[in-house]
Amino acid sequence: MPASSPLPSKPFDAVTRRSAPPEDRIAALEAELTRLRESERMYRFSAELSARLVWAADRDGALTRMDYPYVALTGIAQDEALGEGWLKVVHADDSARVRALWQDSVRTGQTFNATFRARIADGSYRTVRSRAAPIRADDGSISRWCGTTEDIEDEVRTEQARREAEERLRESEEMHRQTLEMSQQIAWTAEADGSGLVMSERYEQLTGLGDPQQASESLHPDDRDLVIARWAESAATGKPFAVGCRLRMKDGSYRYMRVRAAPQRDEDGAIVRWYGVTEDVHEQELAERARRDVEARYRLAVQATNDAVWDYDIVQGTVDWSDNAGAIFGTGAGPLGRTSLDWWEERIHPDEGDLVISSLTRAFEGGEDRWSASYRFRREDGSYADILDRGFVIRSPDGAAIRAVGAMADLTEQHRTEGELRRTQAELIHVSRLSAMGTMASTLAHELNQPLTALANFISGTKRIAQRPEVPREVLVQALDGAEAAALRAGEILRRLRELVSHGKVSVQPEPLPQLIEDACVLAFVDEHALGLRHRLELDPEAQWVRADRIQIQQVLINLVRNAVEAMSGRALREIAISTRAEGNMVEIEVADTGAGIAADHLPSLFSEFMTTKSGGMGLGLPISRTIVEAHGGKIWAENRPEGGAAFRFTLPRPKRRRPKPAL
Repeated sequence: MPASSPLPSKPFDAVTRRSAPPEDRIAALEAELTRLRESERMYRFSAELSARLVWAADRDGALTRMDYPYVALTGIAQDEALGEGWLKVVHADDSARVRALWQDSVRTGQTFNATFRARIADGSYRTVRSRAAPIRADDGSISRWCGTTEDIEDEVRTEQARREAEERLRESEEMHRQTLEMSQQIAWTAEADGSGLVMSERYEQLTGLGDPQQASESLHPDDRDLVIARWAESAATGKPFAVGCRLRMKDGSYRYMRVRAAPQRDEDGAIVRWYGVTEDVHEQELAERARRDVEARYRLAVQATNDAVWDYDIVQGTVDWSDNAGAIFGTGAGPLGRTSLDWWEERIHPDEGDLVISSLTRAFEGGEDRWSASYRFRREDGSYADILDRGFVIRSPDGAAIRAVGAMADLTEQHRTEGELRRTQAELIHVSRLSAMGTMASTLAHELNQPLTALANFISGTKRIAQRPEVPREVLVQALDGAEAAALRAGEILRRLRELVSHGKVSVQPEPLPQLIEDACVLAFVDEHALGLRHRLELDPEAQWVRADRIQIQQVLINLVRNAVEAMSGRALREIAISTRAEGNMVEIEVADTGAGIAADHLPSLFSEFMTTKSGGMGLGLPISRTIVEAHGGKIWAENRPEGGAAFRFTLPRPKRRRPKPAL
């Protein structure tokens, strides 16, 4: 490729054709040559300053000249680039395309223009653009080609970076637009002073309002003044705008929205424009309100139950307490807040601390999800509260205990009340026994009078017999035996009576049921013969033992028997049957009579306090019997028998069987 463009011929021809002296023609020719050299020098400088390679080719497209910078740039000698040697530096992927373009231009005479990658001296490739135009003779035929090749790598990279930036911007805008549409957000903008509101299409789709200047009309009346005031404040101060409000939808309903905006500022810090977004937070707001309601109800429930709720972070070793914990523990009216686990451990009663702490540790380490313990807890004043503590263990995916949540219930007052109630019930039961014995006083006096009279007669007769030596010794012994039997009979009645009216402690323990029933019958049927009635016992051999307080259960039996006796008053057949039957872990005792039965309207309230069918009764016998039976873990009820009469039944627990100790 020649380094210079063809020299102009017209000025030279004009000089040579002019009829002038030879000296003048030579001077003109030299001046023209000087101008041409200067023009060529300026062209070379321009080409070098533009970082372009200048080359020339003959009419058939074979390179005839290449500028020297080609050597420095590619590391290949100039003569190696002549002909088609220049194609050696073209990238293999571009070589065939560039060759075809160059041959097509040579064939058609059209301007050559190709962009391709060329290898430079360090072996790397850079993008270049090569262009060439034909030089034609006066007859229009192509005499040679002149072209340039310039490095456009930086330009290509810049353009590529620009396109990538534009593509990223386009993708970002598209993603932002899609995000706004999917999140149902309303994008908006306003002038620097807060006027000129412009809304996105989403606003009209949601509200049905097309004019953004009427946006305040879509606000809930209760929120409108607040939103307008906040917006005016932000527009005046330049502070970011944020407010929650309700926006009226197209169907007339309202939805909760969160509105935010920030100003765009120029280099001097002046506000140019406001940009904002209105986001639908209706579901979140409803969920938050529901959460606050649940928390409020939870706090009220905690206060109502007088429970101290705790949240133990096992990893950190800290315990967060509910607001009422301080009042329960006597540490003051304010919240207890957060404490260490040691604070709790140090306040457990010394006799119970190790047991409670070890049970909690076992729950954490043993994979259990629930824990409970009862213990005494020291208040701030030094007194101890009776505590029922229950918790739920939260574990990590690998099963490790990381947190526990629970509540400490203060049962001190409940236990005190229960103790008072038990004492009151014991007093009432004792009074009931005394009342029953008072009712039976005349009968007991009569029954005691018989053995005592017999005893006196036997002793008197024995004295007379003893004074007569002729009487056999056997007769004296018989008289003394009769006196002894009468004394024992009176003593047995008095012993049973003393036990029944005694004010001893309640003692629930395994008792032989047949013996318990027989002892009760001694007093219950003390006047059996006088009243003309009879009783029978039908005892199940499998129902031998019960867990009971012997005196209290005897009282129940006596109450039921005396009621049965009164129910049979005036009846021809007067019979009471006491039977037992084993029922799983319980034993059922029945007292049945042959009386008139129980009126249907009395059955539902038969065991209610002060309910009585007797003119002189107080209605306490059956309620006290129910209290005693239920305190033993049983139940009591009554029903009419198909064959006539009534049957009262109650149950008592059977004692647990002891497992035999293994032989060593």
